[in-house]
Amino acid sequence: MSLSESILTRSKKNKIFKSLTTARLLLLGFFIIIMVGTLLLLLPFSTKKGVSISFMDALFTATSATCVVGLAVTPTAATFSVFGQIVILLLIQIGGLGFMTITSFFYSMLSKKLTLRRRLSMREDMAQTNMSGLKSIAIKIVVIALGAEILGTIFLTIGFCIEGYSFGRSLWFGLFHSISSFCNAGFDIVSFTGASLTGINDNYLILITLALLISIGGMGFIVLVDISEHKRFSKWSLHTKIVVIMSLILVFGGAFVFWIAERSNPETIGNMSLFGQWVNCYFQSVSCRTAGFACINTSKLSDLSTALTILLMFIGVAPGSTGGGIKVTTIYILFAHVIATLQQKKEYVVDKKAIGANTLAKAISTLLLAVCVLIISMLIILIAENNRSDTALTSLLFEQVSAYSTCGLSMGITPSLSVTSKLVIVIDMYLGRIGAFTFFMSFARSSKQISKIKYPEANINV
Repeated sequence: MSLSESILTRSKKNKIFKSLTTARLLLLGFFIIIMVGTLLLLLPFSTKKGVSISFMDALFTATSATCVVGLAVTPTAATFSVFGQIVILLLIQIGGLGFMTITSFFYSMLSKKLTLRRRLSMREDMAQTNMSGLKSIAIKIVVIALGAEILGTIFLTIGFCIEGYSFGRSLWFGLFHSISSFCNAGFDIVSFTGASLTGINDNYLILITLALLISIGGMGFIVLVDISEHKRFSKWSLHTKIVVIMSLILVFGGAFVFWIAERSNPETIGNMSLFGQWVNCYFQSVSCRTAGFACINTSKLSDLSTALTILLMFIGVAPGSTGGGIKVTTIYILFAHVIATLQQKKEYVVDKKAIGANTLAKAISTLLLAVCVLIISMLIILIAENNRSDTALTSLLFEQVSAYSTCGLSMGITPSLSVTSKLVIVIDMYLGRIGAFTFFMSFARSSKQISKIKYPEANINV
């Protein structure tokens, strides 16, 4: 190769490298993981003897696992072999913790220096606002995650032994569901019919353990690190305080509304004891925010419970967590701004800190982009399923919000959707895990020049 060709090749590589922004690197990373998972699930020994799946179903499952959603076109227990289940579990773990966090952890263990690009990617992946101490945070995240999953495995193994399973099978069930719940994935290998956990909803040890794991994973790693370092509430950061308070309100408020709506419904919790009703309502409230495990038949919920489930799924959990949704902090910021506007204040101050204009703009953009994605996706799905009379609008909306919020709850229509609808759901799951804001920002051109011109403010009636 001549000198001029070498310089030209190097120039092209530099251009490609520079075009890979932090957001694009995250998009590409998740895409590669999904495609590798798809190819692994298509291997003959990934499925059980006599069972085969199409490329679309493998892509759907790999996307659902990597994006920690939990929606499934076929029951995991009845379709995939132990090898296939291990592939799904690895995809869940990578997708839940974030591939940048995992790779950075191993870099730290090998005493490798983190480059600026890797640090920027870590900050984006973990929803951090600065780059200080990212290496130590990555280590703490992995330690907390493994610690929670090991403890969860122990209690769940006991719970499945109580159900009558052998110790070996109980241990595998315990490990799988511990990782699946902490990562807010919602995949289960208990039901061969896709009924999730409805068959063991009287095993309160399993339900409470899963609910606690889901809650811990949904708090967000930055919150968990903050709580581990500062034991007193007054020492927590404002972000941690907002996440904890909002999560408690949504979980227990949701559980109470579920109990009011379902306590007389014999097809859900009507025939349970009062304690059983409360445990199941608590679990449902926790799970429907992002996890996707179902302890009661979702298709039998009342209209109020269905509407509440869709709302909780849409809100989701905390930024930088294993879950999805538009995030509890987004809702808090928007409501705080509404209150400040009604009080005719220029800014909202909480804990002696003002919510900045950039934070508000990102919250508004997150909400609007999520609504736009859901509306466009819904229109495409309605066109694709137009000839079907057995699918209600509510079921389609439920399925789509569940996909975008990476929740995974279903009203049972996922396997019967058309290829077009499944592809839309796949895109929704991908956008939900990455975040619509991050996705569209990766394609937007950032203006590096600061304008020196100050334009007059426009007066527009609202």
